[in-house]
Amino acid sequence: MVKIAIARAAARTTSRLPKRVLRRMAGDPLEIDGNVLDLQMQVFANAAAKQQSAADPTVEAIREGFSAMARIASHEPVSSVSIHDRTIPGPGGDLGVRIYHPPSTSGSVPAIVWYHQGGYVIGGLDSDHSLCTTLADRCGAVVVSVDYRLAPEHPFPAFIDDGVAAHQWVIDQAEGLGIDATRVAVAGTSAGGMLAAVVCQQARLRGTPQPVGQVLLYPWIDFTATGGSRDSCAESFPLSAATLGFFASLALPDPAAAHDVRASPGLADELWGLAPAVVITAGFDPLRDEGNRYATALSGAGVKVVNRTEHALTHSFTSFGGVSKEARRAVDRVADDVATLLGVD
Repeated sequence: MVKIAIARAAARTTSRLPKRVLRRMAGDPLEIDGNVLDLQMQVFANAAAKQQSAADPTVEAIREGFSAMARIASHEPVSSVSIHDRTIPGPGGDLGVRIYHPPSTSGSVPAIVWYHQGGYVIGGLDSDHSLCTTLADRCGAVVVSVDYRLAPEHPFPAFIDDGVAAHQWVIDQAEGLGIDATRVAVAGTSAGGMLAAVVCQQARLRGTPQPVGQVLLYPWIDFTATGGSRDSCAESFPLSAATLGFFASLALPDPAAAHDVRASPGLADELWGLAPAVVITAGFDPLRDEGNRYATALSGAGVKVVNRTEHALTHSFTSFGGVSKEARRAVDRVADDVATLLGVD
């Protein structure tokens, strides 16, 4: 913990250096597909690359590294948001959830069922912690972050089943949680964004009410996607094509499952009637093009969509608000988008 605190302080100190110093540290500007990487992000990415091991990655090492990165680079959580952890019934046993209550609310409030990033292999309740506090505060919403099961211990469809069940639990327990059951959105980062999309599609297939909205942040939407940003951003920080392949091999040990729309909601043929969407992608992300394609497909099916690419930022940009001012501004833009989606002034 002391090492993390020191690294966190060092990263923040570096990000506050004058631009001319940062430029020397960053080297030549990084440009891909016409996007120029934010200078502070480039310096942080360079520093992170120097810490990487040359050894083949293991699940345990990647989990530890991602957890450390989130704690080092995330912006400060909102201290006025109250937080408590508990368990809820799940398809495979108890599921952990972290519930964020906004300050100064009265009556029933909107809610966000949150699914964290991590390729269905890494991550947990701490991964998007700072972001969840920001959303609870800005949107005046209860945020329920779900600690769904992960591969390889629990491959597909375990995490899908958990995501659907957690959303239904929030609806069923809305009154006790102080939530307006008609204003529950689903949201997530990366694989969590995929999970949010699947929850909406499954609700449509089952004939149950749609969430009030779906928020898909740099979503992994199609296990079968190739070309485009999958190639141009194949070596990008912090998500590379090799890491995507590693996650996919563990999450979907049966390659045929990649064509199941529960694993690849971007393959769904019929998208009409789905919840209004916010789809935000990143310029330096192998998942950029598939996220934007899904936004276009939703819009073409008559779904109301806000779609934006944060051109100067990377995958997981919501985790870098503590080391990049542009990433922090992007977090605020996301919070404003979600507040609008929930009908919050």
